[in-house]
Amino acid sequence: MEAVLMPTCQNCGYKWSWRETFVKMFTLRNKLKCPSCEAFQYVSKKSRNQLGLFVFIPYLIWIPLVAFSVPFQYILAVVLVSYVLVFIWMPFLYKLSNKDEPMW
Repeated sequence: MEAVLMPTCQNCGYKWSWRETFVKMFTLRNKLKCPSCEAFQYVSKKSRNQLGLFVFIPYLIWIPLVAFSVPFQYILAVVLVSYVLVFIWMPFLYKLSNKDEPMW
């Protein structure tokens, strides 16, 4: 089984920690500075696409619960837990690149 890899700086090979990646996730920028060599790294096009889709997982869970008339308190609890799990897992989806790749 392949180990889950954290983002790696394409310039110096530094493997980012989960915490470093999690904190950088909230900068809302595509340009990130490597904690080791301070070179700018960019979130890859593939990662941006995956992250954009990954955020919708709680909504996909919510729809069938509403369709089957699950009580609101249960829906709210499931959605909140799923958002927490999504945010915990998101740093593992980050892949870095030396150049900014256009989305199209």
